[in-house]
Amino acid sequence: VWCIKALDHSPPTEYASLEISTLLGNPEAHRANKRFIHSDLNREFSHEKLKNTDNTEECEQMTPDDVECMLGSEGLPLTVEALRAKEVNSILGPKFGQEHPSTDLVVDLHSTTTNMGTTIIIPETDVAMARAAAYVLHECGGELGEVRILMHSIPKREHRPNLSSAARHGFTIEVGPVPQGVLRHDAVEKTQMALKALFEFLQKSNEDHDSIMAELAKIYPNGKVPCYRSALAKIPGQMSGKITWPSDDENPNFPKWMVHQSLQDRDFSKIKKGDPLFLDLGGKIIPYDGSHGEEVHLIFVNEGGYYYQSSGTGIGVAVASEYDLTTARLPPRNEEL
Repeated sequence: VWCIKALDHSPPTEYASLEISTLLGNPEAHRANKRFIHSDLNREFSHEKLKNTDNTEECEQMTPDDVECMLGSEGLPLTVEALRAKEVNSILGPKFGQEHPSTDLVVDLHSTTTNMGTTIIIPETDVAMARAAAYVLHECGGELGEVRILMHSIPKREHRPNLSSAARHGFTIEVGPVPQGVLRHDAVEKTQMALKALFEFLQKSNEDHDSIMAELAKIYPNGKVPCYRSALAKIPGQMSGKITWPSDDENPNFPKWMVHQSLQDRDFSKIKKGDPLFLDLGGKIIPYDGSHGEEVHLIFVNEGGYYYQSSGTGIGVAVASEYDLTTARLPPRNEEL
């Protein structure tokens, strides 16, 4: 939010080819100083959820007090986030239908409670965003500067439920650790540094595309960009990309097991089968059972947003990889690093 306000306060003038505007994703949650009111906004942009009502044109006139009166196709009241998703889709999209989205690129600025540093999240096969991410990674110091790329293997934006999928291209900058509802100067500066590098790349690409491609070729002479990708589940019943924990019997938004202290604040570190993973109320250690491979990297470790059942509970699991700078494609799974 601070970065958006800073852009509004002092709009950048050095990117003449870019038309930059800002949009606060969830104003009601911001006013309440919460992550969300009813549900995670970044889970509301699927085809199923956006089609839940045909009253999109009414969204701009809606207030939170009207939520009880706004019904979806199943006759149930829509949440604040469901209504906001329809409004955002009408501004940035439409995501679905015959018309092309009105927005070329959505840059989604996120904070995370976990020690993820600066993580650039992009979809596979989006060549423009893959090249932009490669530039940002280099300009912000790479992994030594705690900057990493996480590439999702869901190429088609129609299949992604996040806000940035409403536009032609999506680019997420996620910085942590930041407690929910708290401002941290260092996190703001890291976000602004990545955002500045992204704007620089887009401006250079518009001015002289061949020149910026030559620059990237020097940075990545083998044409490969280091990244991480979700780890596939190896055990039936497990979710790819996440190790779920059981929820408390009395509260579905509270874990039954606690993340083991040896993992806290060690995002992107490796865990091997048999290493401590969780701790139960009796003090018993639950080890990693190899559900996603003998050795994997843990991400979003003890993420506050993942305490909510609606967001998907647990810890993220990834493997080191690299993508092709020309095609923005990841290698086959059997060729991982």
